[in-house]
Amino acid sequence: MTYDPAAGPSGNPDADAQFRAGYEALAQGDYSFAEDQFSQFIELYPDNPRVTDAANWLGDALLQRRAYSEAADVLLNAFQKAPDNPRAPELLLKLGMSLSGAGERETACRTFAEVERRYTTLPDAVKGRLAEEKTKAECPPA
Repeated sequence: MTYDPAAGPSGNPDADAQFRAGYEALAQGDYSFAEDQFSQFIELYPDNPRVTDAANWLGDALLQRRAYSEAADVLLNAFQKAPDNPRAPELLLKLGMSLSGAGERETACRTFAEVERRYTTLPDAVKGRLAEEKTKAECPPA
């Protein structure tokens, strides 16, 4: 997980506290509480600069609970709202993971291919995870 809870506050102490609570719950493996916190954050603060991060972490919590359809909805929505966000490649990667988890292997593989097509410079961690997930989903070689 690549988030520094002490990173620049958004200017809204309530939003920052809720985001931090969700992140800490996620880090501790309390996925249900993290899901609640991030869902509320997205609903209450849709214009907050951290809303894309919140959707990313909500997607993680949902994936951990194997709520693949819900995760896919959250991640796709966040990606469509912010395709140029630095977090966008992760959103698409996790979207592919949720599709794979839901048994939508072909769509998952197309989504993984889209990550590589759309984002030519991926962080090593994302590249590694992408390769791992493509193998797990038994995607054909590109």
